Amino acid sequence: MEFSPVSTHVHNDNPTQLSYAESLAWIFRDVRFTGRGRKYDNPERSLARMREILEHLGNPQQRFQAVHITGTKGKGSTSAYSESILRHLGYRTGLFTSPHLHSFRERIRVNGQLISRDQLAALVSRVQDKMDAVEDLGVFDRITALAFQHFAEAGVEFAVVEVGLGGRLDSTNVLLPAVCAITRISMDHMHVLGDTIEKIAREKAGIIKAGVPIFSAPQLEEATHALAERADELDAPLRVVQPLRSHAVPLAGDHQQVNAALAWAMTVSLAERGWIQADAVAMERGLAATHWPGRFELLPLADDAPFPLLVDCAHNVDSVTLLLATLEEFYPGRPITFIFGANRDKELAPEMELILDATPRVVLVQSQHPKATPLADLAAQFGQIVARRADAGHVQVVAAPSLTEAILAANALTPQGGLLVGSGSVFVAAELREAWNTLHPGHFPADDWVHAATDEPVLVPPQPTAPAGG
Repeated sequence: MEFSPVSTHVHNDNPTQLSYAESLAWIFRDVRFTGRGRKYDNPERSLARMREILEHLGNPQQRFQAVHITGTKGKGSTSAYSESILRHLGYRTGLFTSPHLHSFRERIRVNGQLISRDQLAALVSRVQDKMDAVEDLGVFDRITALAFQHFAEAGVEFAVVEVGLGGRLDSTNVLLPAVCAITRISMDHMHVLGDTIEKIAREKAGIIKAGVPIFSAPQLEEATHALAERADELDAPLRVVQPLRSHAVPLAGDHQQVNAALAWAMTVSLAERGWIQADAVAMERGLAATHWPGRFELLPLADDAPFPLLVDCAHNVDSVTLLLATLEEFYPGRPITFIFGANRDKELAPEMELILDATPRVVLVQSQHPKATPLADLAAQFGQIVARRADAGHVQVVAAPSLTEAILAANALTPQGGLLVGSGSVFVAAELREAWNTLHPGHFPADDWVHAATDEPVLVPPQPTAPAGG
């Protein structure tokens, strides 16, 4: 996953038809990496502008039923489970998620298939004038509207829609869904959503709609209270699920059993209310067939690799804690070397302490995404933490200039029988997958998204003019 300059000026022999690269350049032309989107500058205008552009497009969101999912950690996995179950029940499905690993096309899928380059280019070419007529439309607004339009044109029956950030002001919150879910809520994006669990939960609770069933993962007390209060106000039935231990869940960890339980419960609710016809055998097939790379994923084993590499998108204290617990469950006592990089909008010290409690070997990296914490800053923060530790003399922290070199450096540090673990952001997980594919070609399946990275247009949006959270 790279970000390099690409012109936003259209150079195409057919002035009415953009290329795929030009379409992406148009979508991301004014992206921000300050941590706050336009919706937080002017909350009153946030959903109004989405309704305006959707009205210009003929309200495509009214041509399919929606499953709406938010949360801090696990909303992507829950969305993937839900879509796979509905698809295996025979329904034509849409899936909208973000961000992507290797190709923008991953964000918009119909019946499990990524939107094609030609489909996206044709769609953007048709609707860009209508979107440009809405003066303050943001990047995620555009992407959301494009997804809804694609779903409507593709004849989608059920679209599973993951919230981008928060809930209350999110671009997706124009939906009137058939059912909703809220995954585990923890401290993340505090500069946008609030500095307490209760404040964050109230933002997530913004997706709750009058009378629409809402399913929640088990939450901290403050979050439970906030969700219950909002559900009561809107007379929306609220149910807290428990881990789904009676069925085979393809993704590892107790938290994934909770995510699977949310997807299962929403499907059952749809069936009980007559929205769908469901049977347990097809639901089990859909659950088992769920594909969601980058989540506690052991990359394809290669004979020429000294150690296996596991990648995970853990990006805050809560998710790193879950990652370490799952590692202890599946790889107890195995020596681990972490490959770690993070985005600028994260509070890194607590994550670093957790990692150093688990292993004395860390390789620091900087992904190529503009949001990445500079390698020098990351090394300085780790150095300060290591200096305060009683085991400082045993800690080995090195910085690698690329993800490929990070894997090689981790190999050199790791004792026999060890395991490499890469985490810190979705961008680190993605670039490690790409680096692994470069070092050990031919091991990923032919249809793995990693192969789309080789010819994906690269983007460098304008750099932020203020610090993250500013």
